[in-house]
Amino acid sequence: MTALANNETRRDDEFAAIAASLFDEQPPAAPAPTAQAEPKPEPTLFDRAARVLAGSYLVAVLIAVVAYKGVFLDAMVITPLLATYGLVVCTFIVSRFVFALFYRSAKDAGLEPRVAIVMPGFNEESAIADSLRSLLALDYPAAKLEIVAVNDGSTDGTLREMRKVAAGAGGRVHVIDLGHNQGKRAAMAAGIRATEADIIAFVDSDSVVEPDALRILVQGFADEKVGAICGHADVLNLDETWLTKMQAVRYFVAFKVVKAAESVFNAVTCCSGCFSAYRREAILPHLDWWEHQMFLGKESTFGDDRSLTNCVLRTWKVRYEAKAVSHTLVPSTFKQFMTQQLRWKRSWTRESLIVGTFIWRKNPIAALATYVGMILPLIAPVIAIRTLIVLPLGMGAGAPFVYLLGVYSMAIAYGLYYVARRPRYDGMWIFGVVFCFFYLFFLLWQTYWAILTARSSSWGTRPATAGTTPQEVTA
Repeated sequence: MTALANNETRRDDEFAAIAASLFDEQPPAAPAPTAQAEPKPEPTLFDRAARVLAGSYLVAVLIAVVAYKGVFLDAMVITPLLATYGLVVCTFIVSRFVFALFYRSAKDAGLEPRVAIVMPGFNEESAIADSLRSLLALDYPAAKLEIVAVNDGSTDGTLREMRKVAAGAGGRVHVIDLGHNQGKRAAMAAGIRATEADIIAFVDSDSVVEPDALRILVQGFADEKVGAICGHADVLNLDETWLTKMQAVRYFVAFKVVKAAESVFNAVTCCSGCFSAYRREAILPHLDWWEHQMFLGKESTFGDDRSLTNCVLRTWKVRYEAKAVSHTLVPSTFKQFMTQQLRWKRSWTRESLIVGTFIWRKNPIAALATYVGMILPLIAPVIAIRTLIVLPLGMGAGAPFVYLLGVYSMAIAYGLYYVARRPRYDGMWIFGVVFCFFYLFFLLWQTYWAILTARSSSWGTRPATAGTTPQEVTA
């Protein structure tokens, strides 16, 4: 376990260094610390030209894809399954981009509700203090902001670091020790029950929030029908490996396009654990069920964010706020990434079965998009095998070319969107293209395994250390 511990410590140190760079100075220990984000460089003429060119090219690509599908409608007779799948995928993806154009951030309503930020921590000794201090430095009235740090049975010095920060925070940090490892949901539930704040926000312990993010995020609650709001998440360690760069583009498009499109219909299906906020009255009626959720006879230990979103989405509006930005660490190795994705697919399997029972009561367009988004991943592997292997044997090499051309078009669209929406040009967009092919060759095939192992309660990305001592962990 020593190598694992050393690797985690190194990543924690990197997290602390990167997180600190978002602030001009270390936040003071006074009751009302403030911080200012570093000024962002102004876009140059080249940046503006690149954005216009990328945006124009993106529109051209999307139009070309639609036109191509329209011309080859007669393929419905020859290969109806493949042709229908292509039309549905094309319509679904293009609709995400189109609906995202209608997204607007909430207006500043001058809202300042009482907010409690709950941050669970498990063996986060090196990073937890910096995470908590970054929350204390948020640009929000100190008298209306409470930080609840929950130690989920850590076997290192996490609890000590939490208490050290609390001691210098003027009573603004409330530390809860669960005694032994009970899981993230239990830690989050304990934090919710420990506060009477009107709004409960969650920030993962490997994420850092920009100084103005909380103030921006809560403005959406001016609409009394809004029960939850998901903030935007960028990748914190994007320059670490090619995998983190790939995820940086993926995160950007997933939030700016997918969540923005869902938000237009007040039906965001997953409020990211990186940074999200919930109206207290929207989650309290479901708290006990959510904390002890069972699936196929086993307790659900992950997918807490998607599950809690489902609880709220039943009867409330759920939105996305693009201007409330957080930065989060993502897996930097292939094994870590694939394990994370498998865990996410398992929770997607479970929660899709739940959201499917009520989403039809929401906006019909949002409902249709949700159902299509549930069905496509289930049949995508079948289509890929049929197109890349079966059809070439009977019809020649044309089918794989057309299929891969479709994947390439989608990849280019994602990359171009990244360029068009970023204020400064960088070459990161190419990793959006890489991701689409990476998904085809690796992630596409995880779906069925995730479904077959959906009962699994293993996180897979951290050791099972409940009930052990620090010496045993590093032995």
